[in-house]
Amino acid sequence: MKDPDQIQQKNQLPDSTIDSLFNYFGFTTLTEIQKKASPIILQKRDCLVIAPTGSGKTECSVIPIFSLVKKSKKLGKIKVIYITPLRALNRDVFRRIIKYAQHSNLSIEIRHGDTTQTARRKITENPPDILITTPETLVILLTQLKMLDALSELEWIVIDEVHELLASERGSQLSLSIERLQLNSKYYLTKIGLSATVGNFEEAGKFVVGTKRKCQIIRDTSVRKYDVEVKFVNGTISDVADKIIEHVLELNLDSPILLFTNTRGEAEFLASILKEKSSINIELHHGSLSKEVREDTEISLREGKRGIVVCTSSLELGLDIGSIELVIHYGSPRQVSKLVQRIGRSRHNRDASAKGLIITNNSDDEFEARAILDRIKEGSIEEQKIHDGSLDVLAHHLVGMTMQLGEIPVNQALETVNNAYPFRNLQLEDLLGVLDLLDSNYLIYFDRTKMTFWKKGRSFKYYFENLSTIPDILKFKVFDSVGKKIIGTLDQRFVGDFGDSGNIFVLKGLQWRILNVDEKSFSVNVEPFRGGGITVPYWEGENIPIDYNTAKKVGAFRSKVKNGTLKLINKTIEELNFNKIPDEKNIIIESSRSQGSIVLHSCFGTKVNSTLSTLLSSMISSMLGSIVDSRSDGYRIVLSSRSRISEKLFTEIIKDDYDLYSIITASLAGTHNINWKTWCVAKKFGVVGRGAIYEKKSARFLYERYAKTSLVKEALRELFHDKYDLQNTDKILKKIRDNEILITWLEIDKFSKLAEPILDHTSKYYSAPANLDKGIIDLVKARLAKTKHRLICARCGKWERVMETNDVKNTLICPYCKARQITATFYSDYDLPKIIRKKFEGKKLTLDEKHRFERAWKVSSLIENFGKIAVTVMSGYGVGADTAARILRNMIDDEHIFKQIYEAERQYVVTRGFWDS
Repeated sequence: MKDPDQIQQKNQLPDSTIDSLFNYFGFTTLTEIQKKASPIILQKRDCLVIAPTGSGKTECSVIPIFSLVKKSKKLGKIKVIYITPLRALNRDVFRRIIKYAQHSNLSIEIRHGDTTQTARRKITENPPDILITTPETLVILLTQLKMLDALSELEWIVIDEVHELLASERGSQLSLSIERLQLNSKYYLTKIGLSATVGNFEEAGKFVVGTKRKCQIIRDTSVRKYDVEVKFVNGTISDVADKIIEHVLELNLDSPILLFTNTRGEAEFLASILKEKSSINIELHHGSLSKEVREDTEISLREGKRGIVVCTSSLELGLDIGSIELVIHYGSPRQVSKLVQRIGRSRHNRDASAKGLIITNNSDDEFEARAILDRIKEGSIEEQKIHDGSLDVLAHHLVGMTMQLGEIPVNQALETVNNAYPFRNLQLEDLLGVLDLLDSNYLIYFDRTKMTFWKKGRSFKYYFENLSTIPDILKFKVFDSVGKKIIGTLDQRFVGDFGDSGNIFVLKGLQWRILNVDEKSFSVNVEPFRGGGITVPYWEGENIPIDYNTAKKVGAFRSKVKNGTLKLINKTIEELNFNKIPDEKNIIIESSRSQGSIVLHSCFGTKVNSTLSTLLSSMISSMLGSIVDSRSDGYRIVLSSRSRISEKLFTEIIKDDYDLYSIITASLAGTHNINWKTWCVAKKFGVVGRGAIYEKKSARFLYERYAKTSLVKEALRELFHDKYDLQNTDKILKKIRDNEILITWLEIDKFSKLAEPILDHTSKYYSAPANLDKGIIDLVKARLAKTKHRLICARCGKWERVMETNDVKNTLICPYCKARQITATFYSDYDLPKIIRKKFEGKKLTLDEKHRFERAWKVSSLIENFGKIAVTVMSGYGVGADTAARILRNMIDDEHIFKQIYEAERQYVVTRGFWDS
């Protein structure tokens, strides 16, 4: 096997060769990146091609590659693999490049999770010359003998959207897959990476080619302009929707408009409001929608159908979606790279400025969006931190290697793994630790004497259950026991950590108290809550982290606004009565005596604040002898305790010197962060079953049981990678000690508006369930009044009516037999009238029918004696005749009776999980 890097290259290919290749497909003028990259790719050089969306990166790679493959075509062998991070991107790339393949008489197919069994069989039996796939599907192909044979003469790998994979474990997974492909092929693989702008391009290049190869970085140095307006709306999301509609109607563009949000929940919510408020065609596009729905939306975009497509990151990558004149972003994109990708979807002509509108009702977002736009002008972009030695990804690939190669010597495995850039630092002891853990869980055989390992019976099931590196998060429905409706969902991490009865959390902007968690039906039963009390952390999903440099710039902008040199629409900073403004040189602390909490305003970004938050809560807890709860975002930290946190104590602690890694590691024990991470890693190591429901006690047990193994080592590594920034935190603590960063402590009666974002979701309150406020009672009354019943004569069964409680009269008489014994059942109960008529006709009842008739007679007795109020009581959820009789006997007044009904409902919800079904 000859290494292309060692072959003496001939003279540079003439421009005419490149021009003729592209001219055939109608490219009269090439983009800068096509001119630079195509000649190098024609020489089979490993390279990373970096250029913004719309630069023609795909064409500059595939047109030269296909022209070379054409000359060495061999049937039944795959010569080129094109990898993209998204299934939708697979389809898009296929549509775009099939004409180039056909011109060179090459066959091309797609293989991913949505591919039908028939299509998969076709690919296996008759492999194409070019295969488009995803990182996860590639992991499957590496264990199939027929596909391994088809890949034995592979020469080219193209990795699209490299920036999307760099900082995730999907990237680590792909890097090992590529090394396994290299083991399988007769040829040295030429690797081409395609990427939008990245901050650490040298590292990105090493990620593409591995540790032993050189990578040529080819960059588009032209700077695209961004014409982006930032609009702050002082109101609700509904007011934001009004402004979006107004803006779109005013522009009256002749093309579709993309409206990006940061989460799927926001996308769904905003889309539903826009549909209600306007006649504009509104469509949705996100990862939870079906393939058919997503494809229909993509087609309508390419056809230029007017309207708004509300989307998430699913349309962020390089899908060909035709001509888009405007991109709107709800809220700050959080990162420079996100803004460049998303707003860059507009006006795909590289010479035209990208046109965008960032609209928000959050004052932080207005500052942040402007800071990000400022960084674009400076050419500053976030670095994407590559995972270093991901042990759960390694475990999965080691099992895969046994399925691919059979018995494997440990030294061969280590050499292969070290060739992948994310695993360049992996030591033999790390590898042995993973093999020991896999062996102890019966996933492989590991012979420490021979230093070899091979597959076992459980290998296959484990491997195919863990293809994705993204945690499989189960969702629990949240059921409002007062309104009797589903109000949203919580993921299993939140339920597992905070799902104790009596805990308060925030959902849809309201506070809810947990009654109980029903694991059988994946539901959380709650009631509305209003009140005040002690704050605790509220987990709200994995947010896009705000970079240290962006947060510093936000601080600088705040100072400019206060000094009057910068004007913004939101007045949060101007209305602050602080003498100093929180920025990169000033930490301002608000201390509330009444609420036992302090809020630190610290413009250091998500990861630094998360590190500081953990450090401070841990150290203050140890000094106070009382638990200090903490939570942070990119600009604030909140610390809460039953004991008072004094200025003197705080200053002593923050000015001390620390070994951050040791303290953070020690402070993580028992926390929801490490419990959750341990649980996810345990699943990826095959220690916990795929469908198991997260529970904090089990997770804590796993942490203690596997504390000295690769499992917990990996859980800690992932947490430090995802949540913390020790290096920059160390720098900030030194600046605080040297008085380069000053601390101002303010005793306040009420937290400022600047503190509100961190306090919104930190509420856990303690209150007796009997103290139901009037708001809840009114909700219960309204619901009970609207409950439908089927009223039936309990004597003859001939008369029956369906009525709402509101419409029931106080005295009821059967028009047929004149009896006053009228019973009530739920409105869809069609069997009870038949049972009563059967009894009236003297026929024998079954045991169940007899039981139901006796209950109906009890109910009729209550209605006869108490009238309409008895029907109201039995409108309660789970309130039967016996419970209703007790409530009616103890009746004092209307208010009391509704409280009693609701208490009975709560009791039913809490205890029904223990009943036999």
